[in-house]
Amino acid sequence: MRVSTSQIFDQGLTAMLNKQTELSKTQLQISTGKKILNPSDDPAASVQILNLQREFSLTEQYLDNATKAENKQVIEEGVLSSATDILQRIREIAIQGLSDTNGPDQRKALAGEMNQLNEQLLLLSNSKDSNGDYLFSGFQTNTPPYETINGAYQGDEGQRSMKIGAGVTIETNDPGNIVFESRHIATTSTKIAGSADSNIAISSGNGTELSTAITFTFNAAIAPSGGYDVNGGPTTIPYTAAEAGLNIDLNALDPSLPKVSVTFTGTPSATDSFSVGTSSSVQTMFNTIDQFVKALEADQVGANNGPNNSDFLINIDASMDSVLNAQAKIGARVNSIDYQRDINDGLSFSNEKILSEIRDLDYAEAVSRLSLQMTALQAAQQTFTRVQGLSLFNFL
Repeated sequence: MRVSTSQIFDQGLTAMLNKQTELSKTQLQISTGKKILNPSDDPAASVQILNLQREFSLTEQYLDNATKAENKQVIEEGVLSSATDILQRIREIAIQGLSDTNGPDQRKALAGEMNQLNEQLLLLSNSKDSNGDYLFSGFQTNTPPYETINGAYQGDEGQRSMKIGAGVTIETNDPGNIVFESRHIATTSTKIAGSADSNIAISSGNGTELSTAITFTFNAAIAPSGGYDVNGGPTTIPYTAAEAGLNIDLNALDPSLPKVSVTFTGTPSATDSFSVGTSSSVQTMFNTIDQFVKALEADQVGANNGPNNSDFLINIDASMDSVLNAQAKIGARVNSIDYQRDINDGLSFSNEKILSEIRDLDYAEAVSRLSLQMTALQAAQQTFTRVQGLSLFNFL
């Protein structure tokens, strides 16, 4: 086969250009650290890389959301912890105010401190997060939940949430009407008939609403036993004149009743009859405290001044329970965030490892290949130079 001079020249030039292209690609791989520079290099691997990058970015976003959600929980938990401390101090003041050792002046002083604490509690309910959103307004993030101590809740019952994993969302707030409102109990004790020194006193309770009144009846004809009736079902309560001061736990007699103990004092007469019941309504703890403040100022916190007597302790305990329940929910949410963060960290590590195996360059192999390609290019260049000198004119 006859080979022309131009053909030899073209073949040599093409060989050099190919070697230069291969060398250039290897140099670019080493400089970028990636072995796939264009989708055309490996279409299948390029698609897999895109999918892994998307999953990796999504997992990183979940991790970022988890951090933001946890920060919101920390802020709210701090607010609720302060609220619990204030409520505890208010309860201590209430116990002092209910003591017979304090007169009108002392109770007014206690009322002043309690009112200041109530104002601080109101400020806490209007706390904001790091974004300037009200914590306890539900979806109404720009609306303060409570404007005044006796004002109604201005937010809604919505709970904002963030996605912290595939199919996993976490609430980032609690509506104020769940945290700062509770059922307000007012216990009544009415003497229908009987001697003046016979009475019933409610000494403690947990604030659970009674669905019906409880009637206690004493009759000398059936002494030493009496009974009470709830929903038509009589239960006997032992009672004699010698047992004045006997303390009876209603919940022990009937589990459907709240943990309220009743203390009997005095001597029953033949016609004694007492009716004990409760009324209830949902109201803010600020209003509950304010009512007791006014009662302290007016020196009206005696046993016959319900709901300004020991019922306030029942109601403030119910308020504390609402706050503590919210704190418990926050604790559960923080645990969920920590658990999901561990899952996300694991997914992120796995995706990054697989992505690295597909995308990243093996530097040792690339440097070795670069050396071979440089040698091949030099050989092609030298060969081209020598072939270039092969011409008949050089021998004429």
